[in-house]
Amino acid sequence: MDELKRTTDATDLPAEVATPRYGQQMDQQSDAELRNLRRFFLKHPSLILTFGYLTASVMGLIFTISLLNKFQFNALLYLELSDFLLAAIANPRTALYLVIGVCSVALSLWFDRMLRRKYLKYALWVDKYYRPNPLVPNWVWGAIAFAFYVVFFSTLETPKISKAIKTHQTEQYQLSLIYPIQPGGKEIRQLNEVQIITRTVSYLWIYHQDQVKLIPHANVAALIPVLDKEPDKELNKKPEAKADKPAVAGKTVVKEPAAVPVKN
Repeated sequence: MDELKRTTDATDLPAEVATPRYGQQMDQQSDAELRNLRRFFLKHPSLILTFGYLTASVMGLIFTISLLNKFQFNALLYLELSDFLLAAIANPRTALYLVIGVCSVALSLWFDRMLRRKYLKYALWVDKYYRPNPLVPNWVWGAIAFAFYVVFFSTLETPKISKAIKTHQTEQYQLSLIYPIQPGGKEIRQLNEVQIITRTVSYLWIYHQDQVKLIPHANVAALIPVLDKEPDKELNKKPEAKADKPAVAGKTVVKEPAAVPVKN
């Protein structure tokens, strides 16, 4: 504040015009709300885990619905409450992106406060953006921003994942079933070149023959990764090459004449 006062004295503007007001009020109010929030969580530490569990579950729900929506499949009819946290654990990058995003916002606000304290012109320039809204408190804006980040980072990678699955760029599996399924009226116990979309507690969501198939875990006998098929192709070519050769090098092949029937 002393530096701001010296800068104000050096300018020709009046003190009430050259001194930023809204930014300082916002800083004081934000500090008070953060202190209250810290006291609350220190008093109820178990709520930290509850809040983390709830956030991860919501992100898992949004991720699963958004991913299966890319395949034109409504997942809400088949999801359970325990599936949401499982989706967040299976895709931890969504939670990591949220943590990085929140930390980036906190770092930006801290850097902005340092600039406003050091440079009066910058503080006066951004002061109008800190004008408080009597209808919407600061904590409401913070909750709205947090909800936006939750939705944004939950759906950030779903277009990339769905595109990789549709273009067959993800790992493929061989799926053996206990009970046969009948797609198109034909019984099948084994599905080849299967790609996994996601897993839930009760179902395995797969992409096979450009279709989404929902397989219960109770019907899965084996799930084997498909290895490189090039060695198998080379082995298949060797018998064909041998069959095409009429003779072995260095040897003469003599064809026996066909038996002619003798007439009496």
